[in-house]
Amino acid sequence: MRIHNILASVCFLAAALQAAGQEAEPCRDFRFLTDTDPLFSISNPAAISGFRGHISMAEAEFRKDNGALAGLSESPDSWQGGAATESYISISDRISFHGRLAWSYFAGQQMGAQVLMDPDFNPVNFLESTDATTGRRNKETYSLLGAVSYRLGDKWAAGVSFDYVSADQTKVKDPRFSSIWMDMGLKAGVSFLPSENLMLGLSLVYRNTLEQMKGGIYGTTDKQYFVYTDKGGYFGTLSELTGDLNHISVTNLRPMKNDFYGVSLQVAGGSFSNELEALYRSGYYGQKASSTATFFEFSGPEASYRGTFIARKEADIHRASVNLGYSLLGNHENVFKYVTPEGQNTRVEYAGSNHILNRHDFTASLSYVWYKGAEGYLPELSVGAAVDGNARIDKVLLYPFYRNAERYRISADAFVRKNFFSGRSIFTLGTSAIYRIGFGTPREDGTYAETISTNFQSFDNYMYRQFEYDTSPAVGAGLEFTYTRLVSARFVPYVKLSDSFSALLQAPQYLDGRSRNVALVTLGCSF
Repeated sequence: MRIHNILASVCFLAAALQAAGQEAEPCRDFRFLTDTDPLFSISNPAAISGFRGHISMAEAEFRKDNGALAGLSESPDSWQGGAATESYISISDRISFHGRLAWSYFAGQQMGAQVLMDPDFNPVNFLESTDATTGRRNKETYSLLGAVSYRLGDKWAAGVSFDYVSADQTKVKDPRFSSIWMDMGLKAGVSFLPSENLMLGLSLVYRNTLEQMKGGIYGTTDKQYFVYTDKGGYFGTLSELTGDLNHISVTNLRPMKNDFYGVSLQVAGGSFSNELEALYRSGYYGQKASSTATFFEFSGPEASYRGTFIARKEADIHRASVNLGYSLLGNHENVFKYVTPEGQNTRVEYAGSNHILNRHDFTASLSYVWYKGAEGYLPELSVGAAVDGNARIDKVLLYPFYRNAERYRISADAFVRKNFFSGRSIFTLGTSAIYRIGFGTPREDGTYAETISTNFQSFDNYMYRQFEYDTSPAVGAGLEFTYTRLVSARFVPYVKLSDSFSALLQAPQYLDGRSRNVALVTLGCSF
């Protein structure tokens, strides 16, 4: 499926649903409308029962990144293309839909280091043992979301949603790691309206992720390749990439699986929304079978709060939002051996497990936007600022060694967008600025007992490179231009051009460069 197929399919679906429902009202800019209505910041699918009308968007974009100011999982030279479309549609007084469909393709040069698609997501990771094996990496991603709500009466509504993402990633140079990713989310919720300006909601949440990964060697087969197993804080073991017994197999896909179970509570009104969510995560890496090992098993709680507050004064809108999050993830490494009884197949015998990692993650963000003259398709002026912070604290125990690592990162950004109206045309000029800084301790090591030799290693080259990327002070600026054409009341196309540049404020010690540039072209429409 490619861009034109995605856009055609979803536009056809939106048109069909619109024709089946009430007569359409003049459309508004999709992002402006969803940003200024607290209803759209609630994850409970029952909440969309409060929406009346039809808003849709479709976009195709191309992005080009250049510059060696990049983390371990990024490329100094990459491009990405994709398309997405999204709709909210009420087809009757009782039934409302929300749908989203997207596709993207990424290609990056000089990529190595991290093997898995999203290293920050996992308690254990794998890295190539040397920078000499970097090469091109390709990734293709599809995503689909569908939600429906039904009003049970004047005060009650129920809804369900299904969110699915699939991706595949391949490195096209030895060692050729390949991954298949699946992320599926289900939500079922109810909402209650005790009064006209108040909604109470409850939703149950289930999420399942699965990344299946293996290595491959297709060139000179007599050359040895090695892989680091990062068990936390860039501390772990080194093993050869061969056979099916080590952490990474070259013959079979090996799964990294996660299950999330939780509940979410919502309180919302005409000018605010609040959502509190609690989840429990459990997962493992390896194969749960008698002849193959489950290497790691992990679990832990997560909690988050999301709040949005809207104030309207005449033609102006003020929007403030707060997001807070915390997660604790503990990882256990199983102790086992392979045994082959005479005349029988090889099997795995477990002898317990060791608790090797406690990982704490904290996130916080605060943002504010002022929309001036917000009566038309777009506001006359938008001015905003945001502060984001995150922290990661790793406590690793590979007996008799331990490692404590802390990383804190803060960024602040601001933007201004001015819209100029001329007949049916809207010209938008925008500028933005960002400042980023961090601090912490990349490693604090110690031992609980004296030892002569060990197979544990510290991956210092990768550790210091990523720590410098996360904590070095940096500044950035961006410019954007958008042309919007009000073709009709139900079709508004636009084209957007933007470019942003960022640079470190000091010469790097471990990174290959100190600057990065991102150019973006977007073609889209609201309908």
